[in-house]
Amino acid sequence: MSESDMLDFSSNANPLGTPFELKESGLDKEQIIFDSIARSEQYPDNRYLELRTAAAGFLGHGINFKNIVPGNGSCELLRLLIGSVVNEEDMIIVPSPSSGQYRHVAEIFGARVHSFTSKELLNLPKMTLDRAKIVIIENPNDPTGELISRDSLAEFAGKCAAHNTLLIVDESSIELADPAMSIADMVLENDYLFVIRSVSNIIGMPGMRLAYGIASFSMAEVLNAARLSWNIGAVEEAIGIAFLNSEGGSSCKYLSESRAFIEKERDYISKRLSGIYGFEPIESSASYLLVDVKDLFVDSIRLTEGLASHGIMIRECGDFFDGSKRYVRISVRSHVDFEKLIRTLDDVFAELSREDAREKLVETIEHGGATAAGRGSCEYYPCHFTGQDCTFCFCPFYPCQDENTGGKLIESSTGGQVWSCEHCTLLHRPKVARLVLDALMADGDTDENIRRAWKEIIEPLL
Repeated sequence: MSESDMLDFSSNANPLGTPFELKESGLDKEQIIFDSIARSEQYPDNRYLELRTAAAGFLGHGINFKNIVPGNGSCELLRLLIGSVVNEEDMIIVPSPSSGQYRHVAEIFGARVHSFTSKELLNLPKMTLDRAKIVIIENPNDPTGELISRDSLAEFAGKCAAHNTLLIVDESSIELADPAMSIADMVLENDYLFVIRSVSNIIGMPGMRLAYGIASFSMAEVLNAARLSWNIGAVEEAIGIAFLNSEGGSSCKYLSESRAFIEKERDYISKRLSGIYGFEPIESSASYLLVDVKDLFVDSIRLTEGLASHGIMIRECGDFFDGSKRYVRISVRSHVDFEKLIRTLDDVFAELSREDAREKLVETIEHGGATAAGRGSCEYYPCHFTGQDCTFCFCPFYPCQDENTGGKLIESSTGGQVWSCEHCTLLHRPKVARLVLDALMADGDTDENIRRAWKEIIEPLL
């Protein structure tokens, strides 16, 4: 299957598409790229004055181009800032859960990393803030989609400044959530605040690496001097300038429609997932949903791999949760795309159920009570009689009520008679078990497979 045939629910980029696909935007991507390529034989202006001015205008609120630090993606900005201020053994506090990129960059520069939930971060004690060199907050959080209010972040930013602790707020996806919750304008009066914005993700072009940081004049001046020269190519610069000059900034038609689309489709996806299979979506303000799959019979890795084999990508979240196989992240896409995911789940679950059933049947049928569940671990006990090894639970013919098998009716521990497979030995014969398994796992109707296995395999033995 080619990449173009795959459905990607793993990306957190704008699901509405690029602004160049919106006629009202007046943006001509091909022309912008053509013009920028014509300038590719020259070095770009390392000051990136036009790009920084466009970013400042997009943000508004009195922000000046001198507050802007251009970056080749948010990861470069993160590395630039941490590398500029951190010494070995400095403490950096990161959110939990969050991208491993924060920890990775911090450890590159020898920092000691501690993680806290969003609630814990906003209530860090004074002693911890005194010791921390940097605190990182992601708003909205990835992968939970939790969005912290502007008032709460403003209060925390003030606490960090009072303790000379640098606060990095990663707002890479905030334009797709609620830009009113941004604290980017607060850098004007806070030398200990750095805000990251992404252009790549919000315009649905993650392959085009472009982001920018917002900081006080003094911090931005230092970082612009420290960053790599010519860190943004001509094409990225041209596309960034074109988009950031959109009338209305974060309230432009494209982003307004993007947020409306995301909210509508996210609610639809959440309701659909909540009503089927045992998925548990977690409330989100972002363009994705974190989904708890603890109540499924498969873990997050098997689910992700199963969908991938059918050309559908979701984000397995073990790296966000210390290796736990409990969560996946599903990004917003259209009704049509999501319904294809739902239909594919049926196929994936059938395949995985068949694999699990075969493994359990092989182990239990061939080895009987030695490996089967016992009365101490069975939530349905009492069922048959003391000492029952539960092999009957895996017998596809139970209760066959054919005494030629060695089975018979017995008195149940709860009263009345019930069929017991205690003395049936047929299915414990390896050759018989394998023949039955092959019949049960054949394509076609399950009930019909069971009837055929009995008639063609068991009856001749009786």
